[in-house]
Amino acid sequence: MNRLFLIAIAFVGLLAFTACRSTKNIQKAIIKKDSVAVVVKDIQPTHLDTMKMVNAVLGGVAQKRIEFNTFSAKIRVDYENEKGRQPDFIANIRMLKDSLIWVSLSNDIGIEGIRVLISNDSIKILDKLANTYQVRPLSTIQEVSQIPFLFADLQNLLVGNPIFLNKDSITSYAHTVNGYTLLSIDVLFKNLISISNEYVIEKSKLDDNDPALNRTCNLVYTEYENKTGRLFSTMREIAIIQQNKLNVKLKFRDYKFNEELTFPFTVPKKFKRIK
Repeated sequence: MNRLFLIAIAFVGLLAFTACRSTKNIQKAIIKKDSVAVVVKDIQPTHLDTMKMVNAVLGGVAQKRIEFNTFSAKIRVDYENEKGRQPDFIANIRMLKDSLIWVSLSNDIGIEGIRVLISNDSIKILDKLANTYQVRPLSTIQEVSQIPFLFADLQNLLVGNPIFLNKDSITSYAHTVNGYTLLSIDVLFKNLISISNEYVIEKSKLDDNDPALNRTCNLVYTEYENKTGRLFSTMREIAIIQQNKLNVKLKFRDYKFNEELTFPFTVPKKFKRIK
């Protein structure tokens, strides 16, 4: 698959999922690796007090959910792979809710290299350095990540809303002085979520249920700001471990909500369409 295509979709979070742990050892492994000194208790339907606490936490998270019509941001992307530190780049993002995600990738001096337009059914990529153009179905995201990603999941990942948090899949709960911990076990993966006392997401650790995939991922949300009546994480860190490692830092700046946006994506005649 084209390397630039992989870079483009990796940026929007398509590699963020995760690794092999047995069900028996998952809680032990998570607590050991993340130094979370908590005691996780199984939720039983008869434990009404515990269920009420879980519902209260989820209610608090729901109240802090970021709702928007449009969103734009400039993001500095620092990343490191198995070959070491790679050149930083700038990503400009524009989103129209439930419709379009527009991404422009450029170097530090503003020379644009890649432009991406994601819709509900396709991904279009312009490589301005190679003068090429390609179109792929949105299902390519699922093929690359091996996760049933939906367009809405990409939106939530970029604005900082929780992803893959389903009340019905929560199996464990803990409360410490620093906040709350919920363990969600779904069909495909396990998700250990750390939530602050202010009900914002601090960390999401995902582990794949399929041991053959051997993947793990940590998503960390820090440097929250409240400039627009919303608590927004301006620093995201993504650590992915499979056969190789990938560490990505996303520093958000100049982010804005609900302003009028354009999504320019014109293919020059000289560009060659590739597969």
